[in-house]
Amino acid sequence: MINVEDFTSLEPGLLIPLQGRVEVCPRCGRNGFEERPACAAPYFLHVQSTAVLADGMLTEPLDRCALPN
Repeated sequence: MINVEDFTSLEPGLLIPLQGRVEVCPRCGRNGFEERPACAAPYFLHVQSTAVLADGMLTEPLDRCALPN
């Protein structure tokens, strides 16, 4: 099962469990979430894909903007 989540249509300020608060991207002006992973460069997430696999769940960003460190 694959699910695509588009955060650009959500209202800024809306709190989404496990994601955080919807904000406006400083680079492109679209809505989404700021992500600062420990092992990768920070980015602003706009669209992500989630797949439920036999051994767990795989989440991949489909549309994102790179942020300065």
